[in-house]
Amino acid sequence: MKMTLLTFMIPLIASAHGEDMAGPHGGHIQMPASFHTEVVAKEDQTFHIYLTDMDFKNPTTQKSEVKATHKMGAKKVDLKCRTRKDHFICQGTQKMNSGTLILQATRDGVAATSQAEYTLPLKPFKTEDHSNH
Repeated sequence: MKMTLLTFMIPLIASAHGEDMAGPHGGHIQMPASFHTEVVAKEDQTFHIYLTDMDFKNPTTQKSEVKATHKMGAKKVDLKCRTRKDHFICQGTQKMNSGTLILQATRDGVAATSQAEYTLPLKPFKTEDHSNH
């Protein structure tokens, strides 16, 4: 019975934090700490990564850091990340249309307690977003 209840609850917990809907920048959301990571994949093999608060707002790079890794099987490649005004841009050296994008993030001095893992390719969303949050 516990396993059945837990299996039922996991999708509800994920959707409660927005992982089933597009974030405010149109990207995929995860919650590795008391903040959210939002990843927007671009066609040029870059990922725009926003670190937002609990309300999916106030992206910041101040006292923040993102380390991104592309994992395919046993092979791991670190992405080169650079800072923009309100987000990070991470670029790989190869096509990244499969595998996993792994993020270790710190937002405003708070380090994530777990990694955010995004299965590639990122799937497109329906037209829902978090603009009303």
